[in-house]
Amino acid sequence: MSSLKIIGFVCFLLFSQISYAETSADSTQKEMQFGTSALITNNGISIVPIFTLGKPAAIINFTVGRRFTFEPEFRVSLEGKPWSFIYWFRYKVAKTAKYSLNIGAHPSIVFRNISVMINGNNEEIQRAQRFVAGEISQNYRFNKHVNLGFYYLVSPGSIENKTKPTNLITLRSGYNNIELGKEFVAGINSQLIYLFSNGEEGSYVNATITLAHKKSPVTLSYFYNKPINSSITGGKEPVWNVGATYAFNKMFKTK
Repeated sequence: MSSLKIIGFVCFLLFSQISYAETSADSTQKEMQFGTSALITNNGISIVPIFTLGKPAAIINFTVGRRFTFEPEFRVSLEGKPWSFIYWFRYKVAKTAKYSLNIGAHPSIVFRNISVMINGNNEEIQRAQRFVAGEISQNYRFNKHVNLGFYYLVSPGSIENKTKPTNLITLRSGYNNIELGKEFVAGINSQLIYLFSNGEEGSYVNATITLAHKKSPVTLSYFYNKPINSSITGGKEPVWNVGATYAFNKMFKTK
């Protein structure tokens, strides 16, 4: 599938929703959001395999804004070494009780370990690479349990290495707020993915199972990603991780 066909399809999908977005009731006009979350996991995984860390890691997110939000994400290994820093800027095109349409873009810095010779010794150092990307995200919530969504991300590749573009298309579904008793709730979210990255392509399916308590800010999760058919370097084997996420989110009313 060529990049132009993918981009054309996504643009059609986006603009087909604009009339809906303009007539939707906007609940973001008088609310200011501030949120943060911190994830600790045994295995730092990225949907784009070349960005996978493959070691225990921490991912810290912040969200601040109203309809337009700034959402930086800092990923580090538990050894204290940087993994990637992503600076998301997102805009809520439409938001109702059931439907949302968002667009976003980011610059990012990805740190990769490379081996070099220093004074005759083979040593490992970190090299920073810069990337930019854009995204479109849609989600429809049928009820408090079931949701279905679409996600598209495009990146022209590394600024330094001039790698080939990345196109990521994802169909998402979820069944959440499953009551388990004693105020415990669970959720199951899955994704069907097509990825074209640096001249290679692959398709994947993954699932995330979550467990939380209504009075606790901590959520436990299990993630499993399996290739369906992939020629992508580093993305030909199943990967999984477990994690614990602490989240804080607050909406402030403004006049």
